[in-house]
Amino acid sequence: MNDADEVLTITRQMLDAMYTADPEVHRRHCAEDMSSFEWYIAPYRIDGLEFHLDLIRAGGNGAPTRLDLLTPRVQVYGDTAVVNYTLLKTMAGEGAAQFSRINETRVFARLDGVWKMVHLHKSPAG
Repeated sequence: MNDADEVLTITRQMLDAMYTADPEVHRRHCAEDMSSFEWYIAPYRIDGLEFHLDLIRAGGNGAPTRLDLLTPRVQVYGDTAVVNYTLLKTMAGEGAAQFSRINETRVFARLDGVWKMVHLHKSPAG
């Protein structure tokens, strides 16, 4: 598996972990000092992995019916990788499915030979 495929696979594993409330998978793929911008949670940067683990331990974000990464792009520059995509979440609704779209960028660094997410940026998509 090449670096781009590996980072995209890790991204999918992390999303699954968030929505199925599995903090250990998330911990395995994140740097302890990660940072994030999450527009729907806070209007400022959040530092540290523990914040995200607390969210997952609280039950995750509820399991969507379906998760799709639209137009994923992976750029690898040595020991740094940038992944960006639009996350389409499909939730079963009363009578009709409901959709949520979020633009996400994840930055990974190869630390001691292992890809770890060091930054996450989320913003609303249309």
